[in-house]
Amino acid sequence: MDELRANFEAAGQGHAFRWWNELGERGKRRLIRQLAAVDLSRITEMQAAMAALKSPHLRNLSPAPAFELADESFPYLLNDAARAMAPQGEKELRDGRVGVLLVAGGQGTRLGFDGPKGCYEILPLTGMTLFEVFARKLIRVGREYGKTPPLYVMVGNHNEAATRNFWEDRDYFGLNGDDVKFFAQGEMPALDDDGKLVMAAKDAIFTGPDGHGGVLQALHTKGMLDDMRQRGVRTISYLQVDNLQTPVADAAFIGLHMSEGAEVSLKVIRKNEPGERVGIYCLDDGVPGIVEYSEFSEAQANERDDRGRLKYWQGSIAVHLFGVDFLMRLVQKGTDLPLHAAHKKVPYIDAEGVEHQPEEPNAFKFERFVFDTIPMASNVMCLEVPRVEQFLPLKNADGPHGPDGVRQSYQDFFGTAVEAVLGKKPPQIEVDPAIAENARELIEYLKANDDAKSWDLNKPLQIKA
Repeated sequence: MDELRANFEAAGQGHAFRWWNELGERGKRRLIRQLAAVDLSRITEMQAAMAALKSPHLRNLSPAPAFELADESFPYLLNDAARAMAPQGEKELRDGRVGVLLVAGGQGTRLGFDGPKGCYEILPLTGMTLFEVFARKLIRVGREYGKTPPLYVMVGNHNEAATRNFWEDRDYFGLNGDDVKFFAQGEMPALDDDGKLVMAAKDAIFTGPDGHGGVLQALHTKGMLDDMRQRGVRTISYLQVDNLQTPVADAAFIGLHMSEGAEVSLKVIRKNEPGERVGIYCLDDGVPGIVEYSEFSEAQANERDDRGRLKYWQGSIAVHLFGVDFLMRLVQKGTDLPLHAAHKKVPYIDAEGVEHQPEEPNAFKFERFVFDTIPMASNVMCLEVPRVEQFLPLKNADGPHGPDGVRQSYQDFFGTAVEAVLGKKPPQIEVDPAIAENARELIEYLKANDDAKSWDLNKPLQIKA
């Protein structure tokens, strides 16, 4: 303990031991266990991230190439090159060379829900949860290609047990439990405005999840990359649990990724308006990457091309493909993704030991972003996808990204597909994700189903597998 305390004193963080003499044996063990896991060499990096947030550097930005949609009208068509490469992606799926990585560390707090966000009931008729939606999508992939991709679920330390129990209690929603792997992301301490560790209690510092970029180290340290290699997986489909509409294993996307020799690929949507709060895929000093919307000047955000469309239009939806060999190379080299700081409201105790719940930002949290792997890749591919088909995030308690807004958008989308074949939209609709992930697939299903012509479209319609 003496050596640990001396190290913290030398790093200017000796206040972490301020209440040592007041603590009982349990409190001392808790504090030592937590502080021993803190890499003090990171403090300087964290303080540098704070400075970068306060004084962002100027960027030399330019548009990046992308495979744009072939048809922007319903039911939409991906770029011709992507559709041409779908058979290659289908072969990868049949050969069992694709895995799915679902990022699910978030809680449902913003939704007024006490539990992992993936446990939230979202579909309009059955109340199917987000987790079951993704499981049903995987079942569909397995049925179509004869191999169900293994699923790797990244959780947080705070919700790992609840997430595991949720899946186990429901028999993995019909998936093979051996093919569903859970692993927890790491955590980072917070620093106050003076660069000091924030104390959450007399025997604990405040820590928070290290961001979706923490997946790189977590995949390595928890043995997931080794598991992928043992299974023969060479491409990982990366998804976030709150995006209801994203396909889990898009054959056209995978095929184009392979044919382009990409180490990282991403999907983007066309921005609705210049100030839309999404990261933008572009070139930064000629290097591909994602730049936060806040780092664009108003003039840059409003720039137009010769067709009158936004010059910087490629909004990231956090859907990626990663080569497993690429990720392995990064971790074997000891690559660290850069830290990003955010000024947030962080609960703390003051020097007198009094607890505070601040009403204004008072400290910096730190995260790593998975998209910071993009500049490290030797080749990157970007594919435009239809917004309404593949981007429907559940983020807030209300509004378009709240539960009611998401359900309405979902029903409008699939209702339009039903109307295209049967001539009318039902008042409510739910489509089993094991049947169709998009309008084209649902239209094909309806055309091939003779019973559909006799459905009563004046009542809520549940289309079940």
